[in-house]
Amino acid sequence: MDWRVVLGCVSLWAGLVLGEVGSFDMCRAYFYQGIMPSGFDVNIHRNAQICQRYNRKFHFATLYDKTNRIPQWSAYILRRCPRLLAFWTKPTCSDVVCPQLWDPYETVEMTTENGSTLTLTQLRSSQAVNEDYEYTSYDRGHLNPYFFQSGDDRTATLTLTNAVPMEPYFNRIRWHKLEKNLKRQLTGNCISEGGTPYLVTGAVPSDSEKIPYNRVSVPSHIWTAVCCDHADNNRKFSFAFLAENQVESKLQIIHVEQLNSELSRFYRTSKQISVFVDNCNAKSQRGQEIVSEIKTALYNTFEILLTDYYSQLLPPGKREKMNEKTIHLMRSKNLDQNKMQMTNIGFLMRFPSLADWSSHFEKIYDQDNLTCLLAPAAGDGKVATASGSLDRVCNLQEQKHLPGSGVSAKGWSCVGQVCGYHGGKAYSWCYTSYKKDWDYCCTDKCTVNRGSNRYQCSRGDGESTKCSPQYSTVTVSGKACRADHPCGLYEESYFWCYTDYRKSWEHCCSPRHYCGKHNYDYQWCYTEDPQESWKRCTP
Repeated sequence: MDWRVVLGCVSLWAGLVLGEVGSFDMCRAYFYQGIMPSGFDVNIHRNAQICQRYNRKFHFATLYDKTNRIPQWSAYILRRCPRLLAFWTKPTCSDVVCPQLWDPYETVEMTTENGSTLTLTQLRSSQAVNEDYEYTSYDRGHLNPYFFQSGDDRTATLTLTNAVPMEPYFNRIRWHKLEKNLKRQLTGNCISEGGTPYLVTGAVPSDSEKIPYNRVSVPSHIWTAVCCDHADNNRKFSFAFLAENQVESKLQIIHVEQLNSELSRFYRTSKQISVFVDNCNAKSQRGQEIVSEIKTALYNTFEILLTDYYSQLLPPGKREKMNEKTIHLMRSKNLDQNKMQMTNIGFLMRFPSLADWSSHFEKIYDQDNLTCLLAPAAGDGKVATASGSLDRVCNLQEQKHLPGSGVSAKGWSCVGQVCGYHGGKAYSWCYTSYKKDWDYCCTDKCTVNRGSNRYQCSRGDGESTKCSPQYSTVTVSGKACRADHPCGLYEESYFWCYTDYRKSWEHCCSPRHYCGKHNYDYQWCYTEDPQESWKRCTP
């Protein structure tokens, strides 16, 4: 889905859903040749067939897994969308819709969670709800992409029965770039030539990872099957994508028959899965030409990230040679798709001691507007070097406390909006939960006030507020903080973080003090600013 939608209000509602539940009879127009994908489990006690209905019209079809509380797949059509006018605005949170899955006889129209006549317990019994995604590190990734549609078709995608937990970098960078190029190719090579693009996008539930409290499965893989149907068989083609739902994502571009085999293995079914009834001319020359263009477009798009974050570190001659070799490889028609690998570029900094980290943190934070985010590695915050010695590590990142960010002054993640001057308020703020809890936001850097000796920042109306710098993801015991909850104040006087999704937590060392002996015979650190309370710690 479009990552910009993730950051906007429209993607942060958490829909429940219903349209026409129980059969696909009313929405077979969204299937190639009117035939639904076969081989998937359609047991009514485990899965629901949903014709997604909004504003008295059906918009796409979804097979929903009630056990894992995510869609198995959504089937939809890409149509030529009108260009958005400059004054077009996204819906507000109250405009977003979501239907009920729990009782198919309550209504056939999507509605908001608050507008439902069902209790939250009833809604939670068979589907994801708003609170499932709160305080997690995952995006709500729409299988039928928001930006593939327009008008009511677009609004209808904003439901949790069309969404799965996606790793943010995968969703906003990798999968988004793939979808963006796919839309361009299908518009130019299918729709413009009189064809109809039928797509099915699905998710493979994970065996182990669920959010939160073991309710909603985090998919291990995301897949899309594409069929351009055309009266001229020479212009009919199909292909498929299969990608891992993680930062370091391996992408396969494969024939539909191969996707069918992979899905039968992933879903552990004895039945042969068939996404498209006759595989939609899977091995056509036209399809292979478009796949080759997509591969090149994906590399060219990714090359921009390499240029920005990595290849500028190389001497010009080596950088040019690297680019030439990579472009040549990506244009090969004989490329083994199983060996195509998308990689992530990041920066770590090694240092010999926590005292050295503390010194570097302060300088980098104050002078470079970067944070050296202390991070556990190899389970204990250390990483082995080539010489065999052990060094500490930190991740170098941009500071999150900046105008327009998604983090409040005290460290909470903003929900449904970014930091800004909302509702006519004179100060910058954002909601920090769907229950309308809120916090001030910083309009400048979070720094130590010499008078109070506490971290403070401006809030935009001439006043200051307490704030928490981004500095560590390690607790006093050396345990890793939850991925979406680094060390911070979070409304308390001491620094702390959650270590799991069951609200287990531990203290953190203050950003102005590190774990060490400090003239005693045991390891300890302050956990408050100014330096008051302290805890024993693990270096």
